[in-house]
Amino acid sequence: MPLPISIAEGIIERVAGPMGLRFVFQPLIGLLLGVRDGYQDTKKGEPPFIFDLIADREGRRAKLASLFKSLSRAGVVAILLDIIAQHLIFDQVRITSAILIAVIILAVPYSLARAVTNRIVTKRNSQKLDRKSI
Repeated sequence: MPLPISIAEGIIERVAGPMGLRFVFQPLIGLLLGVRDGYQDTKKGEPPFIFDLIADREGRRAKLASLFKSLSRAGVVAILLDIIAQHLIFDQVRITSAILIAVIILAVPYSLARAVTNRIVTKRNSQKLDRKSI
């Protein structure tokens, strides 16, 4: 069976199989952590997360460390849950696959929520300042 079809079938079996609800709760946890950290970035006056991660070479390590710090516990839980699900569904465990799934369902929503929250709060704060100056 070709690899892309195998990957797609594996993802479908994970979502529809035992513990499929984690595909709702883990991205939600990533979103909530991203909103929290995006708000903190705004308080510190930092630019949006994804843009800063790409554009600022000197600060990239610090941003990645911040991401790792925020998602480390949730990431470990996501990896462990995927390992358990793999064992229940496929009767085998692939660590690389578990790590990849954890990154997708946690880090992507986290990064997007952190950047969007920063933009929204920054824009709202600048509008409040504009109103006060009038």
